[in-house]
Parts: sequence; C-alpha cells; structure tokens
Amino acid sequence: MNKANLDHRVGFHSIESILEHNPEKIKKLLLPANRDDSRIESLIELIKAKGVSYELSKKISQEPEATIKKEPQPSFQNLKMLVESFEIKSPLILILDNIIDPRNLGACVRSAAVSGVDAVIINKHQCAPTNAIAHKVSAGGFEVLNIFHVTNLVNCIKYLKENRMQILGLSEHAKVLYYDEDLRQPTALVMGSEETGVRQKTLEICDNVICLSGNTNFKSLNVSVATGVILNEAVRQRDQAKN
Repeated sequence: MNKANLDHRVGFHSIESILEHNPEKIKKLLLPANRDDSRIESLIELIKAKGVSYELSKKISQEPEATIKKEPQPSFQNLKMLVESFEIKSPLILILDNIIDPRNLGACVRSAAVSGVDAVIINKHQCAPTNAIAHKVSAGGFEVLNIFHVTNLVNCIKYLKENRMQILGLSEHAKVLYYDEDLRQPTALVMGSEETGVRQKTLEICDNVICLSGNTNFKSLNVSVATGVILNEAVRQRDQAKN
C-alpha cells in the first residue's frame, strides 16, 4: 500500500467531519489566508468551538488542509471485538475487495456512511490507500464509520459466516437480481475491483452472487455507483420491514 499522504486531509467536508467527530486527531490545521467568506467563517466558528488551534497560510488557495496524528488502522481482531459486541438484530457490512482507485474507495465509503452500515472491511494490501484523496471524496465518511483493514479477506469472510452473516458478492455476470435477494437479514456485501470485479476465490465462499441489472447488452456500473445502488436497496428493504 502506498503510504503517501495517509496523514494528510484536504477539503471542507473532510475537515469539518474530523472536527465534529474526532477533533483530537488534528495535529496541524491550515486555512487559506486569502479567503474571507461565509464558508471559511463557519469553519472557523467550528474550530474555535472544538478548541483546535489553526494557522492562516498563503501557500494554500481555496480549501483547508490538516495533518492528522498517525494512528494504527483497526484490524481483524478489532473487527472480531465489534462483531461480538453487536446488539443490533441485523447488521449490515460492506466489504471492499481490491478497489484500486482512491476516488472510488472514497465514494464507496461515502455511500456506506449515508446508508449507516455497521462496518466497512477493506482488503488491506490490494486496495487503494486511504489517503487525502479518498478522505476528501468520502466527504468525511471515514470519520463516522467502523472501518477495518484485513490482510486475509477470505478468512475474514469465513469468520462472518460463522457468525451467521450471509455473504453476497456483486458481479455483472450473476443471474440473480439484487432486489430478489433478502437483504433484511444479517448481511455482508462484497464489492470488487474496477477492472475485474470480486476475485474468484472470494466469490467462491460467498453464499450467493447477485447482479444489479438485467440488461443483456450492457450492465457494467462503476463500483462506487454499484455500491450506492445495493446499499440503498438494503436500506429500503430494512425500512420497509419496520413499517
């Protein structure tokens, strides 16, 4: 994994989310010296309310930037602790298998945050780095989710299955359409890489493989769009079950 800029954050949404949820993580905060508008004034009010120091800088032009304290990434062991502590009846987990573009990674995390998933699992050594780009695109989603980086995704999925979670892989080649699957039960959804999709060895241990379109001529969606579609369906089914 490329470790460049893992401790760097850029953009209003990303930094506002850190201030709201984890202000203690901010090591250094820079604001553009040439901005004097309501957007920056609102951010400064939040910064002061959280008791975080900042500096004005002429080196940055439009958006705030921050350096974040380095922290260990939550691992498989941390995930086990979370799963064992689940009190909710039907957890929803998103698994990202080899997402190679940090923008797609960030967009997937943003959709997961909006959908309120209980955990995001990232294939540690084969996925894009969670760098400043991914954080910016996530619009602060990384700060509000339980995110775990695992080195052996297959073993992780086997563990989830042992804990009575159904594992559903997404593939454009599948025959079962997503809205025909029961997503109300404890579920982990597996999204694959932009080029080749979910790896075959991962698909083989899924309980089922589903697709998002019955279009026989063209059914390939961008992975971040596909993630938004399937998570929205899971939320729809679960909300409907409550009514």
